[in-house]
Amino acid sequence: MKKNLSFRPSLRGHALASFTAFFWGITFLSTKHLGNYFSALEILFIRYAIAYALLWCLHPHALRIKNKRHEAVIFLCGLTGAALYQYLENLSVFFTTAASVSFICALAPIFTALLAWLFLKEKVQARTWVGMAVALVGIFFICFGDAGAIETGLIGDLIILGGVWLWAIYSVLIKRVGDYGYAGLAVTRRIFFYALVLMLPFMAKSFGTMPYAALLRTDVFPNLLFLGAIASAICFSTWNRSVELLGATATSLYLFAMPLITLLAELIVTRSLPGTFSLLGMGITLIGLGLSELPLGKK
Repeated sequence: MKKNLSFRPSLRGHALASFTAFFWGITFLSTKHLGNYFSALEILFIRYAIAYALLWCLHPHALRIKNKRHEAVIFLCGLTGAALYQYLENLSVFFTTAASVSFICALAPIFTALLAWLFLKEKVQARTWVGMAVALVGIFFICFGDAGAIETGLIGDLIILGGVWLWAIYSVLIKRVGDYGYAGLAVTRRIFFYALVLMLPFMAKSFGTMPYAALLRTDVFPNLLFLGAIASAICFSTWNRSVELLGATATSLYLFAMPLITLLAELIVTRSLPGTFSLLGMGITLIGLGLSELPLGKK
């Protein structure tokens, strides 16, 4: 009975991480399309404004911080993961394909595992490192195996590569916040609040020039609603909760699944099959994720 009870939180954490990775894998396409009407910063600001409003409706209670150190860590979460990383992700999509950005985002578990090992003292088993290495081989095949199928822009790749470090820092910080015992929705709302405040000075010019009429388009508003309500308000909450249940390293491994989801989404939207090497890379990536997560015996 005890064994069953201890398994339930882990199972819930894996389910939440899977849910989040699925929808985050689609966000790259939505952001890419919205780039035809708005800047990377405008997309992010509108997205978080929607998310903040929804979280306020779901959890209108104020977050009562126990001490200033907790507030500082939550502020850093808003700075690193919600503001800087997400802005760089949006910006990188403007210079390269959605699939390419998603593939490079899958490098985050490597950096997260390293930071979690250094600062959270999380144990990283040998099979986890092996699984990560195998998955990286798969991602390499997907990125560079079929040059004619998937173009990669060097500027966009470098932007998101720098941003991946910020997500790793966020994953470690949000694990700390989870240990404080605050309500998850309230914490996520406070993170978005800080992100919005940090963006306000840079949005001052955009408020007067933003194409507000585009918000009424049937191909714009649904994408913004998806990014704000599902990909931000809901998915940030489910991701933060999964980090609490599984740890920063184990949860970040689910980012390996995002490139496959993005590839499939692009296949549905563009109706073009990936090349042979891309398909091979998808299989190798899945094997790597399995090696990292399967509960193997001591042998």
